[in-house]
Amino acid sequence: MGRRSLLRLFAAACLVALPGCLSPTLPLPPPEPPDSISPQAAAPGLWTISGSCLEGAIVIVFNERTGEGAVVEDRDRDGRYEVQIEAELCDVAWVAQDLGEDESARTTFVVQDRTPSGPTDPSACK
Repeated sequence: MGRRSLLRLFAAACLVALPGCLSPTLPLPPPEPPDSISPQAAAPGLWTISGSCLEGAIVIVFNERTGEGAVVEDRDRDGRYEVQIEAELCDVAWVAQDLGEDESARTTFVVQDRTPSGPTDPSACK
């Protein structure tokens, strides 16, 4: 293969690879609201919050009233998280996830007893 052929091949390879380098990456999606929220009977003021996340993500759950939260990593890579935070009924909190260098937006939710099918008392925090 001649020198010109190699240069053309190299130039063609660069042109093919260039759009991949220039295309923007999609932002990390925020997690869904937690699908399970329940107060701890043995520890008043402590709530267990769980939901779905991206496999391997670091999940942050934060109570806006208390200014405190919890961080957990999905180490078993099952796309689920579970944390305990201090909260009162009807506190506003949020959940976000990080994966590698990417960080998601926040998903806001209300702390109230909840199962995967919805709040156990929909009028509790109205």
